[in-house]
Amino acid sequence: MARRLAIVGVLVVALVLGGASLIRLAEGGATRFDVDGTTLTMSGPITGASAERLQVLLEETPGLERVVLGDMPGTDDVTWLIQMGVLIRQAGLETRAEGMLVNDAILLFAAGESRVMGAGELAFLSDGAVRAAGAPLDRNPVAETERGSFLERMLGDGTLAEFGTGMRESRDRYTLTEADKRRFGLLSGE
Repeated sequence: MARRLAIVGVLVVALVLGGASLIRLAEGGATRFDVDGTTLTMSGPITGASAERLQVLLEETPGLERVVLGDMPGTDDVTWLIQMGVLIRQAGLETRAEGMLVNDAILLFAAGESRVMGAGELAFLSDGAVRAAGAPLDRNPVAETERGSFLERMLGDGTLAEFGTGMRESRDRYTLTEADKRRFGLLSGE
């Protein structure tokens, strides 16, 4: 009997430690969320759980006014990111770019009711540069249509999606200039 209890005890400890390790592993590559007063800060890659986590945060934190976007390498499924963008727009939040927003992460910036450039950058990386950096990219052919449709709803024009595709195909890296940001309607009040 004592031997069985010892074996059960070892199994329980192993399951608890294994579960805790899996949770840490899952959270290691996930979007990070931090609320401070009326500001929600987000950074990291967008995962399948990110949209749901954002929805819960918005429901549990009334009075948010802005989303500050830190370094965000994008996503390997643009649908998740578009879901988050819709939530940001429906909540009427300002987006502020403070980190490097790569490829599809630019869509989150575009989702803001108003958009402000802080110290951040908006950059397109080629598929090769994305692979070399180990960053995610949605290569699904339908994703391009989804990007254009989303930007048309958010900005009134989907040409930024076409521009991004062209930049990813022709250069390893292209950072949007101030003139680009104005041309595509990314900056509020301009």
